[in-house]
Amino acid sequence: MAAPKPNDGGTAFPGGDDATYGMSLRDYFAGQALPAILEKRLDGGDWDVAGAGALFRAATDAYAAADAMLDARERGAS
Repeated sequence: MAAPKPNDGGTAFPGGDDATYGMSLRDYFAGQALPAILEKRLDGGDWDVAGAGALFRAATDAYAAADAMLDARERGAS
């Protein structure tokens, strides 16, 4: 059984007549978090351990941050 699809927050930049146009808000939030996560990993020397594995962990961390932002948004945090 597949894991439930996470809340994607809807489209980040909707446009035109197509409501699915653009990336999801979850993808946008993850993309915004990724540079800081990558910088922290570079500063910590994480890249010599696993190459692509380190990139996957950074991407996973970015989506965890995005999920937290969407959760806070749903709960009315500002």
